[in-house]
Amino acid sequence: MNQLVNMYWKLYVLCVTEINNTSKSSTFIINKKVIGVSPEPYLDLISNPFNKCQWNYLSLGSSYIRVNQSAIRPKCQQETEIKNQHKDIYSKVENHLTGYPHLIPRNNVIFKQYSDHLLDYLNQSYFTPLSYRDQLKSLERAEIVGSIRRIIKNMNILIRVTDKGNNFYIGSAGEFEQKAAKFFSDTNAFIELSCNPFNEILDKVIQLLNTLRGKDLIRKCQYEQMMLDRIKCELAHLNFNPKTHKFKDGYQFDPLKVLFMLQLQKFQNS
Repeated sequence: MNQLVNMYWKLYVLCVTEINNTSKSSTFIINKKVIGVSPEPYLDLISNPFNKCQWNYLSLGSSYIRVNQSAIRPKCQQETEIKNQHKDIYSKVENHLTGYPHLIPRNNVIFKQYSDHLLDYLNQSYFTPLSYRDQLKSLERAEIVGSIRRIIKNMNILIRVTDKGNNFYIGSAGEFEQKAAKFFSDTNAFIELSCNPFNEILDKVIQLLNTLRGKDLIRKCQYEQMMLDRIKCELAHLNFNPKTHKFKDGYQFDPLKVLFMLQLQKFQNS
């Protein structure tokens, strides 16, 4: 009997000790300073014009996607988005299945079935009611985004994504233009074009395609796929600043060479 009592007593002491240790550990974690891992925006202004909620939202970075954006939009906008999504997805699937190696006829009944199922899925995804909590979150974040846009417009602020950190640079639009102009003049990395080379480049590309097709070096489907639409096409451009400190002496960045190289790369990937 005494052994049983001693065993229960030891078990009770062990449980109390474990509970106290857990409580101390939790208190330590709560009191410990927490360091965030979100990419902090770079503020190039004298004072911060954003409040705490707006700044926390900007700290989420450029890759953050606001959830349930379409759920709080008017029904007409949702229907337009569904129509565009359906057209985009269906056309890609249809072109893939009708091409090589599948070669499924476009009048096959399976495409009509897929189109109907896709439309039903999109309608269900867009028009399924959200919970009250999710609606409030979506409205709150939409209001934060709207307030940030108003501040940017009223104060002539510029927000750009940095190259390496992928966080936001926030500064004055006027000062940013001055810095950009100074960078161009100091590095001499860019050449300002006196005329638009779009038509000349497009004509040369079309002439090259016609020559390849005339010599039967490409198939008709390849010719049609690579043929450019004058209305939808635009000049290729760099989305980053070249590393001018790596340029050789006397070398200048020629955008025309880049345009031709990008067009050639497109043909090679086709």
